[in-house]
Amino acid sequence: MLNRFMIFVACLALGFGACSKPQEQTKSEIAQPKRTLDTAYYLERGDDLVSSAKQTISTALVGAMEKGGVKYAATFCNVAAYPIVDSLSTAHRATIRRVSDKPRNPKDAMDEEESKVFSFFKEKLKQPNAELMPIVMQTNDSTVSYYSPIKISMPTCLKCHGEVGKDVKTEDYAILKTLYPDDKAIGYKQGDLRGMFSIRFSRAHEAH
Repeated sequence: MLNRFMIFVACLALGFGACSKPQEQTKSEIAQPKRTLDTAYYLERGDDLVSSAKQTISTALVGAMEKGGVKYAATFCNVAAYPIVDSLSTAHRATIRRVSDKPRNPKDAMDEEESKVFSFFKEKLKQPNAELMPIVMQTNDSTVSYYSPIKISMPTCLKCHGEVGKDVKTEDYAILKTLYPDDKAIGYKQGDLRGMFSIRFSRAHEAH
């Protein structure tokens, strides 16, 4: 997995409690060695999951757009997109979310760790010729997080996420506001950073 940008955050090693008589320590007081994080393994798993999610959702969304325009596609997203992601989460024993700092649905808002990673992506993007690559982090000793940026990659995306009155028809945005009263996911241009995939893996299912 060459030419990848990888960040690995290791947990701090647990210290042994001070004790003048080591033989009196119980097993629960003795820190167990941490497992080494196989970053490449989780990058590969995350990449595969993101690829599957993008393909499944994009195919369904394009079909919905062709069938009934923004009105039909918006209803599809509101009803069908989450079950697709949930089914992938179950099949791959992971928790998959699409999150944003400007969510359309409040349930897609970022938690504290996700916000920090997304801020890093945004700062990175300010650099000339910046290329955003997925990130793997160890959240704690039992959970590994994978983050992959999501950009506005196609003109079709702007029909729902662009500038209202220009890219997004006023009547279409009225439908979006009916489905998502707290919508913040507008005003984007092609190439903008829209959000990111956030995947949490349990190390209990880690391959050995």
